[in-house]
Amino acid sequence: MVDKVLGTFFTRLLSTILMIVVVIVNTNVFGAAGTGTIALVVLGLTILQVCANFVGGGTLVYLVPRKNILQLWFLSFAWACVANVAGLCVLRALDLFPAEYTWWLLAMTFVFTVYNINVSVIQGKENIRLFNLLQVTQALLLVAVLVVLLLVMNTHCIELYLFSYIFSYLVVAVVSSVYVAKQFEKPSGQGVFPLLAEMLKLGFWTQIANLTQLLTYRLNYYLIDHFVGRKPLGVFELGTRISEAVWIFPKSICLVQYARIANQPDLDYTKNLTLGFLKIVIVFAVVAVAVLALIPAQLLAMIFGPDFAVSKSVIFGLLPGIVFLSCNTILAHYFSGYGKYWVNAVGSAIGLAVTASAGIPLIPKAMECGMVCALQTAGWITSGAYFATLVWSASVFVKRTHATLHDFLITRSDWQMFVQICKDKFRNKSFKNS
Repeated sequence: MVDKVLGTFFTRLLSTILMIVVVIVNTNVFGAAGTGTIALVVLGLTILQVCANFVGGGTLVYLVPRKNILQLWFLSFAWACVANVAGLCVLRALDLFPAEYTWWLLAMTFVFTVYNINVSVIQGKENIRLFNLLQVTQALLLVAVLVVLLLVMNTHCIELYLFSYIFSYLVVAVVSSVYVAKQFEKPSGQGVFPLLAEMLKLGFWTQIANLTQLLTYRLNYYLIDHFVGRKPLGVFELGTRISEAVWIFPKSICLVQYARIANQPDLDYTKNLTLGFLKIVIVFAVVAVAVLALIPAQLLAMIFGPDFAVSKSVIFGLLPGIVFLSCNTILAHYFSGYGKYWVNAVGSAIGLAVTASAGIPLIPKAMECGMVCALQTAGWITSGAYFATLVWSASVFVKRTHATLHDFLITRSDWQMFVQICKDKFRNKSFKNS
């Protein structure tokens, strides 16, 4: 398990570094306004994927060890095709993304759908090594193709980024399909409709949670674009991306945690596993947030361009929320591992209510004091929403597991256990290398 956590962490770290390279290229080539436009297109893609995952998605991790994989894959893809087209029409009607990129968004969502279904199956099979390899490959391809196109085409149109995005996911979608196809059982129509009903039942709560959580994360994007402007949205996007880099560690842990809990019926084991991971994440998040707070605005301007110096204000507003959400990520995957998706749905709805009720009146009000004030206000609102979600998840976790306050405290035994794990890991590596 330690191998999987560390391997996933370093994979995500490498992927994050590569994505930062992409962000640096985008901010310097396309500017703040272009970065804001890309953010809206990618947000549209994310919303479409939530709709597509009402059948499939993360619930596949829970169902793959229990059901016919071919049936799961077919039902997931069939639903996704319908959901992607219908969702795109709704987004277009509501003017939630730049209309000139409609066909690009359609291509992006279909390629990403295949990849997303495949990696969910791979995660359900606990093949974390392949999962990590696909992530790194996609990030490497995106960087390489984007840089080559910018050098060869000698133009700064956003379509170059969108093409690079599609190409990178197309390659890993094809590669992952080869592995997944080998997991297919003999084709059978028996039990398809009951399986579809079960997938909808599980997927409904999962995706309601994901959709409300996504809007909690990103509703401010639409509010900023509407009340402040596209260029300030690009500034906010950069601050958000830098702050969310902290999530690579909790996301690495919860990937392994989710798969382990989905295959482990022992309640005491999963409780202790979750609490152990939670304590590690708290320490990591606090240290990482402290480092982010020390980044000078001048350094941001030097790396990303002069327009982005004020992203430091966004980072300050988001720092508390990054710690809150890092902790909630661990608790949320505890519930997901047991199929209790409704808990996460309610928590995300609480966060969304905070974002909407505070953001709609306060962001335009803050704009009266200037763009920087509006962006920082949006950051603080997001942090407040994350805190509300964490309080809900922690309360349900305590009620379900009967955890006490002492269980959440970092004790000497926790440190000793962590140090021992690291020593054992080092010794194992030493023996392997000798």
